[in-house]
Order: sequence, then structure tokens, then C-alpha cells
Amino acid sequence: MSSTVFRDLFPVTRNLIYFNHAALGPLSVRAAEAMEQFVRDQRDYGALHWKKWYAEDDRFRESAARLINADADEIAILKNTSEGLSFIAQGVRWNEGDNVVTTALEFTSNWTPWKRLEARGVECRVAASFDVHDIEQVIDGRTRVVTISAVAFHNGAVADLVAIGDLCARRNVRFCVDAIQALGVLPIDVRAAKIDFLAADGHKWTCGPESAAIFYVARAHREELDVIETGWTNVERQGRFINTSVDLVPGAKRFEAGSLNTAGIYGMRAAMDLVHEIGIDVIHEHALRVANALADGLESIGWQLAWPRPVRSPIVGATPPNVEKSIRWYHGKLEEKGIITAPREGLVRFSPHYYNDEEEVQRVIDVLRELSSSS
Repeated sequence: MSSTVFRDLFPVTRNLIYFNHAALGPLSVRAAEAMEQFVRDQRDYGALHWKKWYAEDDRFRESAARLINADADEIAILKNTSEGLSFIAQGVRWNEGDNVVTTALEFTSNWTPWKRLEARGVECRVAASFDVHDIEQVIDGRTRVVTISAVAFHNGAVADLVAIGDLCARRNVRFCVDAIQALGVLPIDVRAAKIDFLAADGHKWTCGPESAAIFYVARAHREELDVIETGWTNVERQGRFINTSVDLVPGAKRFEAGSLNTAGIYGMRAAMDLVHEIGIDVIHEHALRVANALADGLESIGWQLAWPRPVRSPIVGATPPNVEKSIRWYHGKLEEKGIITAPREGLVRFSPHYYNDEEEVQRVIDVLRELSSSS
């Protein structure tokens, strides 16, 4: 597909310069149409086609598994990344004196579930960065889990998942990844990186809807997690609804405790299938080209990048040369011009995607130059 075709898939390009995928990605035509089709079906026929809806759940798991090189029975469908990370934090059978290692770059979702374990006598240790040596320094014989983001939400730092996975395997520590800032834009291979648990919603770089998240649990470690929510869909009912068995279903579906977000599942499956159609390597290459062009432009007008070159993710955090004007001032002025970014951790965070282009980058730089020189 050409860049023009990419842009045609995203109607947002008719209205905005949208550089805010690290917060929420706009729906593609494919995802929106899939959801609209389901909504019309439920509107016009109620539950008549429920078997078709359940088959869509299976297609979702298959597409998600392909996206991260897993098997479909290792995928559960949850409502968001936070739920998946909380399931792991609460599901591990901790002993008092155990510890978990996270990093100083984590979004709240990959901090609070682990920090709250301290009330149970589990220490939450914080590595200074994603650097494998920093992480290894805080691992000891009582470390049970290392949990990191694949990409830092604010400055775009990229973790070397393979190196960290190798470290965890050597130390017999479970490796957990918050992949929401990578899914749909950076290649992820849970086998190559020896990832044991992964959670990622698809409403950012995959450009799907909210509340249709991927939750991966490696088959080898499934029985190590207690299931903390149960309902009518994750137990062996044998077709019954009264006085049923409480035995869990096989596979990762045991983490799905009730009715799912079917509209979201249709949209997210279509979004993931679009990634497969274009190719994650093509998406990655195009997104990084735009991000590097943006980084070049920012530096040319005196903005300071929060992360050193080369740019390895399409999240570009930066600070302006005019420190008298706040980050939120710049963010607001950009929004007035139809340029959508986000203020994060003292940075203006720009997060373009593969359908954005260099013409949009130049428009952003031109506007920033004007803003920096205005009184």
C-alpha cells in the first residue's frame, strides 16, 4: 500500500494533524465499519446471531496471537491493560519477603498493582531505567517477577525485550510486559523475548476501540496464576446454568469471567487484521521515518529531545527553547491549530503514526517556530 492509501484508511487526516497515538488512536475505516456492522446486527436482530459473535471472539484471539507470535489458547480478551496487569499482580502466589522489579519509566498501570503488594509483604523494587544492567542490579533470589513497559509512555524509550527476557530466564524470574505503547507499531515476539505475561489494549497504536485488550499468559506458566474473577463463561458448565462445576476452562479463556465487549472485539479484530495486511515491519518503518523527520525538525528550531537519537519508537517527547511558555501553553496553542499532541511529564509528547507524512511534520514545525517567536 502507498502512503496515500494509508491516509485514506484514516478519515481523521481530513480534520486534524493527529500526533497523539500514544494516548488514543483514531479508528481506521476498517475498525469503524466492523463495529457498525455488529451494532446494526444487534439493533435489528437482537441475539439471533450469537453464534457468529462467539466465532468473532475466536478470530480475535487468532489475530492477536499472530501479532505477538503466540498461540490462540494463550490469549484472553480483557477490558484493558490495567486489568491484565492487576490479574498478574494479584494472581501470583506470593510469599512474604518476595519482591517484584519494575522501572522508573512506568505509567501508573504498571506501577500501582505492584506497589499495592507491599501491604502483603512483597517489596516493589524500582530499576532506574530499561537498561538490562540496571534491572539486573535489583534482582535477587527473592525476585519473582520483572515487569516493564515495551516503550516508555512519555519519552519513547524502547526496552530491549530480548535481553531482559534472557536475563529473567537465567534468573528464573517471570517476565511481564505492558505492551500498550508497542502493539500495532513495533514488532513483538513473545517467544523470542521469553515473555511470560503480556497485557495491551488496542486503542493506541493498533487504532482499535477501547476495552478490547489482549492478555497473554504463556501456556507453561498458566497454572502459576490464580484466577481472581469467575463467572459463567470461564468455568466448565457443560451447558448448565444452575449448580454448575467450578472447574476452570482450559486455556487463557479462564481469565474471561463474563460477557465480553462484542462491539469492541469486532473493531479490534479488524484493526489487528489491518496490521497483518499492511505488515508490522512496514508500519514500523513508516512510523519511525515520520518520527525521525519530526525529531530533526524539532532540533532545527531549538527544541530539546527527551531521549537521545536515534529515535527507536514514534513517541517523541521534547521541551521548547522558550522556557517562559509552559508545556500546556504549547499543547493548547497546537490544538487551536488542529495539531493534536499531549502534555506528559514536563514534555510536549508527539506521537505520529505510519499514515502521517512529512508534509504534516513540516506544518507542525512551522507552527512551533511561530509560537516560539511570538510574544
